Amino acid sequence: MTSKPPRQILLAEDSSSQRNLLKALCQQIPNAVVHEAADGSWAFQLSRQIPKLDLVITDLNMPGMDGIELVEHLSRQPHIPSLMLISGHSPELLANSVRAAQELGFTGIGHLAKPIDDDLFLTEITRLLDVPQDIIDNKSSLPLIDIITGLAHNQFCAFYQPIYDLRQGKAVQIEALARWRHPTMGILGPNQFIGMLEHEGFISLLTHRIVQTSLDLLIRGPDTQDLRLSINLSRRLLDDREFLDWLVEQVSSRGLAFDRIVLEITETMAFTNFGHTLATLLRLRMRGFELSLDDFGTGHTTLEHIKNLPLTELKFDRILIKDIHRDARSQSIIAGMANIARELGLRMVAEGIDDTQDLDYLCAHHPDIELQGFLLCKPVPAEELGKHIFPSCQASRRA
Repeated sequence: MTSKPPRQILLAEDSSSQRNLLKALCQQIPNAVVHEAADGSWAFQLSRQIPKLDLVITDLNMPGMDGIELVEHLSRQPHIPSLMLISGHSPELLANSVRAAQELGFTGIGHLAKPIDDDLFLTEITRLLDVPQDIIDNKSSLPLIDIITGLAHNQFCAFYQPIYDLRQGKAVQIEALARWRHPTMGILGPNQFIGMLEHEGFISLLTHRIVQTSLDLLIRGPDTQDLRLSINLSRRLLDDREFLDWLVEQVSSRGLAFDRIVLEITETMAFTNFGHTLATLLRLRMRGFELSLDDFGTGHTTLEHIKNLPLTELKFDRILIKDIHRDARSQSIIAGMANIARELGLRMVAEGIDDTQDLDYLCAHHPDIELQGFLLCKPVPAEELGKHIFPSCQASRRA
């Protein structure tokens, strides 16, 4: 049996004592190789010499090239590693740095304030090192011809991540997420193919497949009879009248209630060509579809927009949920947005539940917010979904 290659960690920290401490903690991770740098420039040079870097841990405030500039440089490389940001500055600076990293294309991101808690640090870097093992999700798409060939050979499928109502102690909704069962590379995530399909105008080929198999799951799966289904719509499909008519026919032909189908759009999509988007969403809502605004809280949505859009659900972005148990600003923002959602009669979902303390906080303070995240259940293939209708953590704390 071939052993797994060592996991490559790059540690950028200008304080030698802090660097030695963090290096010692990293070396507790099995099969890990730690590379050290005392500033951002040195770290960037090392990153170009390591063929596949799994995790970069960087202090934000360093002389010369600081951690934020280092992150910008790393985002331009073919392979984007997971990222851990650490800082002794204000929580707001850390939170905004995470937002910048997300905008630059990083998907596996953690952040910790100094002084570093050893156990929390180990928990976070273990989680971040596991992200690439769950799904290969690099920045660059594979060639279009490979993707189309994969579609032709039925290699694409949907994985499903449950959304839980912990007052009921069970899943009430599932989100369909595209995956590619590549014959040699394993399970590939959407960043390997979505961008290319969107750019070349072939996204409908994939979405047709995901929709059909997911709708069939709703009517045939013994554990999915009462679940809602979330489907992500791209900008191109939201403008495609033929696709939307096809979607209506697919739901109708299976005898499914339209209000079991939740169509997710992002904030960016919602306010691009707002008049046309609003007209399209109104037609879908009149048909009975539910409509969700994804990544809510990270864009430029105003109360007027929320009032005018025919929404039924708001999904609070993970950047607001991470560390909410100790982040007063996030607590205030979620409390305010939740009050608005309740007044408007909107269902709420919190994404990115990866920490038990965040879960406990939300259960205690916002029991009506539905929850989605790796702590409760990772995306799983259809055949495994039945085992995850009830949350595995058994933290189905009833409020």
